[in-house]
Amino acid sequence: MPENEIHAPVYIKGKVATAVYPDGHAYRLYFASGSSWGAGAVGDENNWRLMEGATDHGAISGIVFQVFDRLRGFMPAGSTIKSIELWHSIPEAPNVLDHINALPPANPTCIGTPVAASYSMYVLETALRKQFRMSVFDGSNPAPQKFPFPSVPVSDDASFAWYMVGGTIPFANNDGLRLTTGASLNQGYNRKLARSYGRTISP
Repeated sequence: MPENEIHAPVYIKGKVATAVYPDGHAYRLYFASGSSWGAGAVGDENNWRLMEGATDHGAISGIVFQVFDRLRGFMPAGSTIKSIELWHSIPEAPNVLDHINALPPANPTCIGTPVAASYSMYVLETALRKQFRMSVFDGSNPAPQKFPFPSVPVSDDASFAWYMVGGTIPFANNDGLRLTTGASLNQGYNRKLARSYGRTISP
């Protein structure tokens, strides 16, 4: 997707490394209209904050950590967050890199058994049924399968589902529309990715 087609006001680009892909798999997190970056706290100036109007949603490194720590069962042990880039969009123009953010003080406690080129992909939706996909790779679920999106509890149960659509963080799709529900959880094996690793088709 060309960057000038991103209409979310601010978003994160980064990479998460695994043992089989130390260069890191790319990820993106978008935030809803009305979101902006805030200055880092005193003593933590390199760790910017997510703002929504006057509401301070906390340090960026903590938000990124929470996203991946809640996906730890789908990610191979030893996964590391390599980078957190903070961007803002400009309609009909190249988007702008605002800041290279501080990394979390610890990596997510991933527990998956690694299978190179496997993937788990959550599909989430806005109220207008526009989708956002969040994928992690090289975990322990290579068999192609599709599940309903987990039920979203009314209070935080440490799940990815609650954090993305049940909590207060204004996660969005690339248009800046807030995510409100989930569609599915898809798992499988990415053959193109496997070939890029120099491995055979079978896991």
